Amino acid sequence: MNRAERRRQDSLRGSNDVTPWLNEGKAHHQAGRLAEAEQAYRQALAIAPRHPDALHLLGLLSYRMNRLDEALVHLSAAVEQQPASALYWFNLGVVAQKVGRLSQAVTAYQKAVSLNPRHMEGLMNLGNALRDQGSPAAAIEAYRKALSINPAHPELHNNLGVALKEQGAVDDAIGSFRRALEIKPQHVEALNNLGLALMEAGTMREAIASFQAALAVMPGYQKALYNLGIAFIWVGDDEKAVSCFSQIARARHDHAQPPTEQTAYRSRVKHEVEQTRHLLDHGLLVEEYRPHLASLIRLQHLLDENKDPGNRLAVPAGTLASVAPAFNRMLRCEPPPRTEGSALNSELDVATVEARYLGKRPETTFVDGLVNDQALEALRRFCWEATIWKKDYENGYCGAFLGDGFASPLLLQIAEELRLKFPRIFTHHRLTQAWAFKQDSARRGLNIHADAAAVNVNFWITPDEANLDPSSGGLVVYDKEAPKDWNFKDYNSDRNKPAILAWLKEVGAAAIKIPYRANRAVIFNSDLFHESDHIAFKDDYLSRRINITLLYGHRLKA
Repeated sequence: MNRAERRRQDSLRGSNDVTPWLNEGKAHHQAGRLAEAEQAYRQALAIAPRHPDALHLLGLLSYRMNRLDEALVHLSAAVEQQPASALYWFNLGVVAQKVGRLSQAVTAYQKAVSLNPRHMEGLMNLGNALRDQGSPAAAIEAYRKALSINPAHPELHNNLGVALKEQGAVDDAIGSFRRALEIKPQHVEALNNLGLALMEAGTMREAIASFQAALAVMPGYQKALYNLGIAFIWVGDDEKAVSCFSQIARARHDHAQPPTEQTAYRSRVKHEVEQTRHLLDHGLLVEEYRPHLASLIRLQHLLDENKDPGNRLAVPAGTLASVAPAFNRMLRCEPPPRTEGSALNSELDVATVEARYLGKRPETTFVDGLVNDQALEALRRFCWEATIWKKDYENGYCGAFLGDGFASPLLLQIAEELRLKFPRIFTHHRLTQAWAFKQDSARRGLNIHADAAAVNVNFWITPDEANLDPSSGGLVVYDKEAPKDWNFKDYNSDRNKPAILAWLKEVGAAAIKIPYRANRAVIFNSDLFHESDHIAFKDDYLSRRINITLLYGHRLKA
């Protein structure tokens, strides 16, 4: 008898003793008495420390209690003791996938389906994990095996469609989504995904109808609302597009509910104080919000007293109640209208800009004086006055995306005119996302990352007088494209920064440094890693560095 078998036999010798504890634990578990269930399972393990059933059940309980790391430990121990259990491997895969350990999840699901080739859920989850891992071809194979077991499963057809679309097989993806909808006509995700595939196929009327059908099933469904907004941009109906994005923003940020987390970002509170004071001092908010400013200042003082140098800090229960009535409100949001005539600078040298972009590999260039004075002033005023800056980041910047209130007729006008002005740069790529970041001048800028698109446009609108170092303050772009087998999560994660930097060093990537200038746009291949350069701006409200980003197209279509 080998050592592993001896350990297994040792753990099972006490099985008769642990059965009452396991039965008691399962009864508590099923009734929702989780603390009592845990106590019973641990009693069982005190008798038989390597009992596979007890380890498995404690792992499931830990998962239910959201103690995911513990769940992973217990389930890993369970499969070590009982490696022939497809169920144990499947549940280990579920937890590993939940915590983002995709390689471990894939291995666990593969073990489960090797032990039980007709484990339909195992095959479906394997496909999901492979797709998350950036392996759509392998995901397609797993989904098709699952469909051979249950061909009438709408979720499988939907997931297969997503993987096919990621592979560029748009027509096949459309077929999969339609099959899902034949089985379940009100499958909102399939309706939304069908709309996206139809957009890629160029059948915009059908795409819009599909998004609208999803919204008829689930009013306010934000994914469909967002995609409907993008579809309206593509057909030239900016008014309807802005309406879609505005509905999302109001639902997210204009509810006046107190913050749910007992934490606050120093940078967010500082921005709220500065912006609220600016609006009140310029008569852009009514005086009834003066007490709100006082509440924000008290919160800022409380955070200042905290010796923790971090940006996100825990606050005592009830602390945020005083700012609740206005913190989660869009107190002022007046999107700027389109300009008469073009919003772009009429003196842009199109031929030179396109030649400079296309003559460099990978593609990178910049354009000075992007928009005319009227458009630039309107963008600045909107960014200074609109209370839309609700996304917080550890580095100290606040963000607003299309669905957060940043969408405006003027922004969409600029995005479309830019695409049409430089056809050799943007080719067939259309706008897919846009956002703006406001930087806290006392903190660092954006970490290194790349974006899931084909073409990036970053342009800056803060007046040059705010920049204390004209040689810096802009963008650093690295001249090597992200590996094609890296997915968005790989190259847009702070956690992966060491791996990104190591790879850039390995391939000999050179840094292209583009200093900050007001109304300068940097246009580059979205696969290029980039980060904010050193930032030294005046530390006052109107001097905050504001960066606007426009994304065009999709990575696989570049």
